[in-house]
Amino acid sequence: MRIRRTYNNGDYNKALRLSNPKLNKARDKKFFQDIICRSLYNLGKYADVISFVNEHNLETHRSYEHKSTLKLRIQDYQCPSPNLHADKKWNSTDLISNWHQEESRIWLRHPWGWTYWDMPDTYQIQNTSESLLYLALEVLLNPFVDEVSNHEVKKRPFGSNLALSFSGGIDSTAAAILLPKETILAYHKRSFESMLSHELAEILFDKMKAISGRDVMSIPSNHEKIRTYHQLPNGFSTEFASASHLILLADHLDLNGIAFGTPIDNTWLKKGKQYRDFSEAAYFVKWRKKFASAGLHYVLPINHISEAGALKICRASEYVDYVNSCLRGKNHLGCGKCWKCFHKNGPLGRPLDIESKEINKFLHQKPLRTAQHALWAVQKMNLNDRYPHLAKYLEEDLGWWENAYPPGIEIIPEEWRSGVKDNSEMYLKWMKEPFDLENVNLDI
Repeated sequence: MRIRRTYNNGDYNKALRLSNPKLNKARDKKFFQDIICRSLYNLGKYADVISFVNEHNLETHRSYEHKSTLKLRIQDYQCPSPNLHADKKWNSTDLISNWHQEESRIWLRHPWGWTYWDMPDTYQIQNTSESLLYLALEVLLNPFVDEVSNHEVKKRPFGSNLALSFSGGIDSTAAAILLPKETILAYHKRSFESMLSHELAEILFDKMKAISGRDVMSIPSNHEKIRTYHQLPNGFSTEFASASHLILLADHLDLNGIAFGTPIDNTWLKKGKQYRDFSEAAYFVKWRKKFASAGLHYVLPINHISEAGALKICRASEYVDYVNSCLRGKNHLGCGKCWKCFHKNGPLGRPLDIESKEINKFLHQKPLRTAQHALWAVQKMNLNDRYPHLAKYLEEDLGWWENAYPPGIEIIPEEWRSGVKDNSEMYLKWMKEPFDLENVNLDI
């Protein structure tokens, strides 16, 4: 049908023009209503979607009404500003002067507006080392402001405690399991409304407290809005922005290191598909030095473990029924339709809509996201026949992907190295030489 082809080709305006005159015809009325509703949504005409669904009483399309309502609230977001310092401007010569505090809220004046963190009541920014404030500026603004990378400051002495930048997903939960139980777990909580939900993460936090007595510190912030001033979606400015709350809290918590749940897929593999010697990678060397200058070890407790290995650790843990990487799920369940559900929840045997548009789009996209792990997930769930374009990459058994890579242990700071090694061995086998990982070079 011409209208269906037009819609599938992404010409939503034309699909609307063709469908509207036919809307009142009894025959195929539901089809035209569906095309109009979806086209309006894809064109970003959210107010029109809400009106259309209600005017035609489309119970089957209430999800579009709900999503459109949320989208409008997101669009209407107004970044707050401090009460006492609202007239302050970005100071590019005295970078530290851009930090302010009002009660327990920390404010950063950046070139485009304000960003904040809601800290513990006893936190005082004037007691925070300048090296930490500079590091926080760099991880937040580095892609957009050159001057934040050029500073010399007195090195902060190392503290006594380790903290993990904890998301509550599979990878960071595996990291929490391998690290000492006294490791501080700290969650960055997006403080503005968005399509992402904190519900599943917070279910896990409650269960961790009940099962093992482990508390998770939650720090609300709107710093993921910084990217939106550069025509980018909400998200972290850099990988390390996810730990900006812990960098700012490092003196308050007496930290000697910040850990990240970064697996093999983003360490020893470049973009998940090409092996590299991560111990010598300029990226790793640079940031290890940056963190050390602020008196912090840069700790990667699952750098030697793939996402498949992290799944195996979580499956064998007491948290298996509660940990979930889906950012859209509710009521203890993942959405079953997103990419995370495909390669993280699917292999755990959780409900999955294999016909999902997002899942199939990503599996047919080049480059393939997290390629080596995605191939393993396809093979693990016996889906080879559904994706013949991947056949040549699935001929050999990918079971080795579930095992740990011994050289990765050596880049973990000595203080935690043996403990992580021993804990890894409780859950995983070691890869055997010659390492299959070192031959990964996927053109996909």
